[in-house]
Amino acid sequence: MVDYIKLFDKIIEFINWDTLKYSVFKLNTDNKVSKFFTKEHLKSMIYYHILQKDNLRDLSSGICMSKKLKTIIVSVSLGTLSHHNNKRNFEVFLPILTELINKAVNIGSVNESLKRFGPVKLIDSTTISMSLNLYHWALFRSTKAGVKIHTRFDLNNGLPDAFVVTNAVEHDKTTMDSLMDTKHCIYVFDKAYSDYKKFDQYTRDEKYFVTRLKDNAVVTEVKDLRISRSDNRLLDLGTQILCDKVVKLGSLYTYQTKETYRLIKILDKTGKELTFITNIDELFSEEIAWLYKKRWEIEIFFKWIKQNLKFKTFIGRSLNAIMIQIITGIMTFAIFKIIEKLVEIKISLINIKRAIKNNFFEIYEASKFKWSDIFNSS
Repeated sequence: MVDYIKLFDKIIEFINWDTLKYSVFKLNTDNKVSKFFTKEHLKSMIYYHILQKDNLRDLSSGICMSKKLKTIIVSVSLGTLSHHNNKRNFEVFLPILTELINKAVNIGSVNESLKRFGPVKLIDSTTISMSLNLYHWALFRSTKAGVKIHTRFDLNNGLPDAFVVTNAVEHDKTTMDSLMDTKHCIYVFDKAYSDYKKFDQYTRDEKYFVTRLKDNAVVTEVKDLRISRSDNRLLDLGTQILCDKVVKLGSLYTYQTKETYRLIKILDKTGKELTFITNIDELFSEEIAWLYKKRWEIEIFFKWIKQNLKFKTFIGRSLNAIMIQIITGIMTFAIFKIIEKLVEIKISLINIKRAIKNNFFEIYEASKFKWSDIFNSS
């Protein structure tokens, strides 16, 4: 007898349901629940992100009206879905998110161009605006509300590995301690995170960083260094390295750093001067500039999830509902990354997402299923 399987079944096979079961037991999230258990909730949210349903009603009706989905997700009313989004503890899903990210990291190899640097983490945030009428608790400006997703992105593996959600009014610098929690790692962040006292602390703690210097920064030069370049060209043709110096940052009248830092200045191919600050001594001048340029990867990640998953608008009004939507969205991204690493053909993440969305309800012979077949046929 031939066994058949739906594509959605294959997608959720990446989830360790025993891990979720333990998390449910620990946090008691299925207490007094008769039908829409935590497992069903998670499946419904992954479905929501992949098919990019418009709103809560669209999600509920999509589940209830699809005969092909009924064997995978139980039907759920709009009210029940809304209730559990607001009340079910979002932390129940965090162990699954961690496992999926680790699974994606452990499949395939690290980016060859980054091996020399060890772990490289990009730190940045993205703001999602919301209606002030619906989200009073997230007051951002006089006329709007918003939340900010502060994210740490593992550049070596192309995945976010930590995030903090705050009111959008919260300054980026307030989340740095929780995101920069590992020694002997290179953190790359923009000048909005500049804090000279923190820079000294990071250096003492052996946390390495590359950032941009603020335009109005006070700098005291200590000595000039020889400009050094990588054996293999990293920066664009036309980009010049202007100087590499040892400096102290800040003023004696406010705060001047106790430690010294490297200042590398470049002139990019558009004629714009960029100045970088780092506490890394052993890398080439060109490598420092190149590492900062790689910060663009986290901007690409933010753009990708907003365009291809459900991050621009929220289907719940509470912080808990927002957290569930963000966590399950990043989970879905991690699943796409796992599939990207498993397929035997070269294909972009956006084409993986499109093929899965287009074939979401298709049925396949279980014993002959290959992810690459879906992408070859789409």
